[in-house]
Amino acid sequence: MSTDKEKTIVYFADKGPSNTDRTIACALACCRDQSIAKIVVATSSGETALKVREATGPAIEVIAVTYGAGSRFVEEVAAFNANRTRLEAAGIRIVRGIHALSATERTFENKYAAKLIPLNLVSDSLRMLGQGMKVCVEVAIMAAEHGFITPAEDVVVIGGSGAGADTAVVLKPAYAAAMFDLRIRQILCKPLG
Repeated sequence: MSTDKEKTIVYFADKGPSNTDRTIACALACCRDQSIAKIVVATSSGETALKVREATGPAIEVIAVTYGAGSRFVEEVAAFNANRTRLEAAGIRIVRGIHALSATERTFENKYAAKLIPLNLVSDSLRMLGQGMKVCVEVAIMAAEHGFITPAEDVVVIGGSGAGADTAVVLKPAYAAAMFDLRIRQILCKPLG
């Protein structure tokens, strides 16, 4: 007896924030179909996480992952700080920390102009599937390290290529020290090329 499954992947013509609502819809449909109870969402300002919460209601746990306080993206950090109270009031869990796929290795790039850094290789490999795919993997690791998700569960993760969201996947998370145990189980949507 075959256990093969056919699933639909939505491919967006372009990347970027114009795909946010459709990405959230794909994520929510998957959660309902597969009884997945958590959505991890990358969010610079907090707005995408608030949109996810509005779509899901309280039935699904929403985990917002944003830039670390020391990020070079000063405006985004300030925007997130301005939305933090709204996020917390909506019951959204918040992860703020160093990026899982650059972390302190960024120091070697900045100080010594080092280019061949292992996490850069991982990031660039994931970018072959799009910036949003790299972001999904990164924020899942960050949420796992924060203790909000575990390798024992599948979660839906939403990422993007800058502002908004354009990529969603189902994955089995991993902690940073076991990064290669992470498994992308299903691609729900992503931009073409």
